[in-house]
Amino acid sequence: MAKKSSSKSDRSDPKQNKSLAIRLVVKKMPAAKATEVAEVVKKEYGHEISQNMVYMVKTKGNMATDGRAKKSKSASDSPLTSPALWVDAIKTARQLLKATGSLANATALLKAIDG
Repeated sequence: MAKKSSSKSDRSDPKQNKSLAIRLVVKKMPAAKATEVAEVVKKEYGHEISQNMVYMVKTKGNMATDGRAKKSKSASDSPLTSPALWVDAIKTARQLLKATGSLANATALLKAIDG
């Protein structure tokens, strides 16, 4: 096993952390292009970075704040565990569509119920 470096780097210092420097510049200039961000990082913090690194940091940030629902780890989280339960759920969904009159109304109703 390799030894860890004994020097402690400060991850909260943008002069030592390239990714942090990029995040700070992107926060100040959200509409800037990658080349502009790279120039500002070099000017303010002294880091020589590529455009690809700017894109990578932006993508990682977007992944962290992504609003999509996360996939469940196991199939056992679903209450529909058998074919019979699926058939019952489909019948219930068909009744909901008949009661509301359209898919748009049914969707709006379900969103209102879900919160």
